[in-house]
Amino acid sequence: MAHSFGTCGVLRRIAALGILGRARPARASSAVLLGVLVACGDPASDGSVLSHVAQPILGGSADTQHSAVMLLLDRRGFLCTGTVIQAAEQTGFLLTAAHCVTDESGASLSPDDFLVVPGDDFAESTRAFSVESVSVAPGYDGSFAADDIAVVRFFSEDVPLPAIPVLGPAQDALGVGDALLLVGYGQTETDEDNTLRRQVSRTIEALDAQLIVYTQEDARGACFGDSGGPVLARVGGEERVAAVISGGVSDEGEGCAGGVGVAIRASGHDAFIQGAIGSGAPG
Repeated sequence: MAHSFGTCGVLRRIAALGILGRARPARASSAVLLGVLVACGDPASDGSVLSHVAQPILGGSADTQHSAVMLLLDRRGFLCTGTVIQAAEQTGFLLTAAHCVTDESGASLSPDDFLVVPGDDFAESTRAFSVESVSVAPGYDGSFAADDIAVVRFFSEDVPLPAIPVLGPAQDALGVGDALLLVGYGQTETDEDNTLRRQVSRTIEALDAQLIVYTQEDARGACFGDSGGPVLARVGGEERVAAVISGGVSDEGEGCAGGVGVAIRASGHDAFIQGAIGSGAPG
């Protein structure tokens, strides 16, 4: 799924994270970020085409380790990814992207529109969990890479559910060059109908309090269907959900390769996440 460009302020923030003008493995991203400034009305032009894509896993491999990462199925036919970050009794809390559970204006869709589907290959899954509530970050209005984060509460007969906790502010000391692992069910470079959960390694290219940016210039990263999936970081020997895959800035038209991927940093939205879990907890 894809949605429109967001505010120029957010796009300028991505450009200002220090990518523009730095030495890069390839030249695509410099052109891309110049294109960001052009799209925002700055007095420069290099003919770049800027696109926002709701990010599949490109150049990765099958993932069989992260059972807490599940498919979020919109009954209208859209696919996203999410991560169970906490479970209590028969209730799971799935962290995902806000644009996966809202309309173009940013308004929440009905919980009845969604199912959570577990499994290494969702096409072979024999289970689907009903969604009970959807919580969207209060600042989200449909704009690109701005508060694009949500928590989906679902019912499961499985006890216990697998979960990967979020990386909270007190533990989040991530910096440029740190290792990341992206996980999702999105299409691949060779298969638009991929149904496998896949993973790919990246490193942090730039970040601020709200966003994490990673390069996709080598045609490795996220793509359609991976939106909402986790950006995992290892802290103290354990994996944590450091961010949520949101989208990308690319000079490849509607493709996913090239440019940069953008994720919403969990620690920058910790109050919302914890509030959504607390308000949705059973009992």
